[in-house]
Amino acid sequence: MIKKVMLLLFVAAVPFMSVSQTKDSLFTVRINAAKMPLTAKIYLLYQKDGKKIVDSATQGNGIFVFKGKIERPIYATLVCDTTNIGFLGMLKKRHDKQDALRMYIYPGQVALKTSSQVIANARFVGKGINSDYFKLEQILRPVTEQRNKISELMETADKANSVLLNKKLDSLSLIKKAIQLKFINGNPGSFIALSALQEYAGPFPDLVVIEPIFKRLSVNVRNMPSAKEFWKFLSDQKGLNPGTLAPVFVQNDTSGKPINLTSFRGKYVLIDFWASWCGPCRDTNIELVKIYNEFKGRNFTILGISLDGLDGKDAWLKAIEDDGLNWTQVSDLKHWENAVAKLYSIRKIPQSFLIDPQGVIIARDIETKNLGEKLKQVLPVE
Repeated sequence: MIKKVMLLLFVAAVPFMSVSQTKDSLFTVRINAAKMPLTAKIYLLYQKDGKKIVDSATQGNGIFVFKGKIERPIYATLVCDTTNIGFLGMLKKRHDKQDALRMYIYPGQVALKTSSQVIANARFVGKGINSDYFKLEQILRPVTEQRNKISELMETADKANSVLLNKKLDSLSLIKKAIQLKFINGNPGSFIALSALQEYAGPFPDLVVIEPIFKRLSVNVRNMPSAKEFWKFLSDQKGLNPGTLAPVFVQNDTSGKPINLTSFRGKYVLIDFWASWCGPCRDTNIELVKIYNEFKGRNFTILGISLDGLDGKDAWLKAIEDDGLNWTQVSDLKHWENAVAKLYSIRKIPQSFLIDPQGVIIARDIETKNLGEKLKQVLPVE
């Protein structure tokens, strides 16, 4: 599904978001696809500086070429249209299987070749980031396929089977992490080792475990902008754990009024990072509304931080209304470049921080099923 492909693309780009920009360099993607129909069009989707970019190319003598400027490797997706329905048409047919290939673009040239009319069958010419990426993907494929099958079964499973399926997913996650760790240790000079380590570490890394692995990466890899940002992310975790003062910020609400976190002093506040385009966030909103309605009269409130982009302001406002979010909402509409998200080192959503009346973090990323119990413990009895 192209909509799903786009969502995964833009979420996956998070680890490579820029903290401080450096000079962009030219990248070229050259696709040799002589058997493609003359009317075929290929789209290149990626995210740069928090903006979604959709580029397109038609062939010239069987060659498709994309050019642009970026300052680091970026996760991207190629999508091929051989039916002449256009990009918007492909979005409308999002439930159909799309011809897509995920890859990396980076300063320099990326060369691909396909001997069919399917871009998903393309192979990369020469060694480099993408050859390492596909090497790891091939090793992980059996695990990925099993996870996908179990996820499909989960949609119709009863409670008892859901428990068993979740245990299988947990087991597969451990297998995946073991494969990633082996690849990281065996390829310390690869950018993909860094990428795998970021996923291996997760949003709440165990620094005792992750820092030594990071330091075993080659000097060249550790000097990459993405690696420096990852190291900053690891360092920032020490200041975002329970018992530390929540970083103070000011951001505008839906009417453009600046909202300062300190204005909530004296209340227990759940800082909730979400976005209108985030399915799991919208599901979580259902439970948050119930919790808010139960505890709003007991010195508790919620402060929503939206990671919607400038082009998603209407969707953000509609989601607030549709989901019944009757608490303060703020955003600078910069997508993953949201200043508060950066301040709190947000690498996935939904994510939350529960702070006490003095502004001290007392819980982090607490599940909604446990949030109610936590609030009953800390809030004054009615």
